[in-house]
Amino acid sequence: MQLHPLKLAAACALALPAFAHAQTHNDALDLHEVVVTATRTVTREDVDHFATFTGDTFYAHTDEQAAAANPLFGGIVAHGYLILSFAAGLFVEPAPGPVLANTGLENLRFQTPLYPGDSMRVELTVKSKSVRDEDKGEVHWAVYIFNQKDEVVATYDLLTMNVP
Repeated sequence: MQLHPLKLAAACALALPAFAHAQTHNDALDLHEVVVTATRTVTREDVDHFATFTGDTFYAHTDEQAAAANPLFGGIVAHGYLILSFAAGLFVEPAPGPVLANTGLENLRFQTPLYPGDSMRVELTVKSKSVRDEDKGEVHWAVYIFNQKDEVVATYDLLTMNVP
């Protein structure tokens, strides 16, 4: 049995506030450093609001009967992009700081549905970092979103432009 890389790193994960990584300059981040966010519970109201607000009214998010008949879901599930948005809300610092911008999201995979009433948390690992010039550098993060059962809900690589 192979351990998930973050399960292996869990013992050394930093107990940082949700916004700690956004307040850290490139040179203060260590390779393989793990940042763990607080949790957030997704509600049916969140899913309904997201469907209405975005226009994404796919039946798996809006039609209880049709979603229940789907063998992949068995009921209403949260939108993938709702999950990503909530993940960002758990780790993005609203005030200006060392993070200048998110510049990319790569290799996105949704692995386990997230249902209304489920909780989610995010774990970010510094995969690499570099200095582009004296004004900015880049950080490449491995991002894992987990539910309350420690199942991986989604994974992706996040690229940020930071103050070096």
